[in-house]
Amino acid sequence: MKQHAAGVFCGLLAALLVLQPLFGQQSDFAVKISFEERSAALKARIESSTNTAQLDSLKNELDGMDLDFAPQTAFLDKALFPETFESKMKDLRALHARMHEKNRIIQTQSVQMEEMETAIQSLTYRLDTLTIQRNLLFAELQQNKSNVAALRETVRRLQNTLALKDKLLFTLVDSLFMPYGKDLAQASDMQRDALATKIEKTGIITRVYDIAADNVRFLEATSLQGKDFANLIDHYQQFNSRWRGLSEKMHVVYLASQEAQQAAVARKGTGAKAPTAMSTPPTEQVDSLMAEWNVRLRSTFWSTLEREFSTKGIVLPPFSDAPGFSTGIRTHVETLKNSGDDATVFVDEVWKTRIDKEWRDALSREGMLGKEEYAALDKMVGELAGGKFDMKFVLYIGIIALVALVLWWLLARKPKPPPAAPAPMERPQTGGTRTFGE
Repeated sequence: MKQHAAGVFCGLLAALLVLQPLFGQQSDFAVKISFEERSAALKARIESSTNTAQLDSLKNELDGMDLDFAPQTAFLDKALFPETFESKMKDLRALHARMHEKNRIIQTQSVQMEEMETAIQSLTYRLDTLTIQRNLLFAELQQNKSNVAALRETVRRLQNTLALKDKLLFTLVDSLFMPYGKDLAQASDMQRDALATKIEKTGIITRVYDIAADNVRFLEATSLQGKDFANLIDHYQQFNSRWRGLSEKMHVVYLASQEAQQAAVARKGTGAKAPTAMSTPPTEQVDSLMAEWNVRLRSTFWSTLEREFSTKGIVLPPFSDAPGFSTGIRTHVETLKNSGDDATVFVDEVWKTRIDKEWRDALSREGMLGKEEYAALDKMVGELAGGKFDMKFVLYIGIIALVALVLWWLLARKPKPPPAAPAPMERPQTGGTRTFGE
């Protein structure tokens, strides 16, 4: 009996020794499968997370997984070859960090978008209010045409209103584009579609067009002076520069919108009706008006400047631009120098009193004469005045010398009075008084 029991025990022991490697292999296989399943599930949950709170919870699971499988590192390094346990965990942590940052940015942008929506509503309201004020000022401009002082005040207020509309408009533009970064090409299709919707809702293109039209209307309806043009030139150049930047962004949004429309038609099939699309980018309408604004401003500028000379009877060769004006001034100065005609009206009444005081700032702007050319013309006119002044000075000196000579001659010819007769001499008295008989 004892021998039989011992035999059974030995048989069981032998069986366990034979099956032990199989149990070890099955355990190692289970570890590998468990690690892969947990890592895949955790990766999927990280990628589908929608907020930072979820990702904070997943980080705890990531740390727990790291602790659970750390004792099997050596086995997993072999089982996962060419990857390792450490590289797999590192990839999961990197994914977690990227998703955490992405969700943080999205949550921050959501707050910014809400603030932006509030700002947009406020800005559009203020722009609409200024539009009403602008209409009232244009009406007031017509009423005050006979009153110079009142007209100048209305012009000043209207210019301030138009400048404020510009500022508010581009503040609105910045608010619209700011959440999408500087490079719109990197924005997603969904983001560009959202931006296109906001642009359409706020009527950005229409507002830009209206402001440009306001400035053209202002130039047509207003009698301007030389001192007005420096601000008008700056206003146009700044507005045009901002518009160029906005136009490029609008073109990107427009092209993205066109591509989205074409893709939508392709998905619906060839029989689907294509969405209505503009044949040209909407920016081209504003570009055309900006060109008109520039032409009108320059035409008004040069025609108003020409009247400064013609009202004083000074006839210059016709000019409509900076080179023509420069040539006209140089030609007139040379003519005065060669002819010897009196240049007082040209130099003193027109150039010094009007041009140099009222027009210097505007003419010195880049795109007009520029500082160097204006300085050169001013020097030429100054030399003309200096030459005339020197001749008069010599004449005055000559007259004074002639008067002095005549006076000297007259005084030299005046007869001298005869010399006075000498007084009789008294006999000197010597000694004391003599008596008779002495």
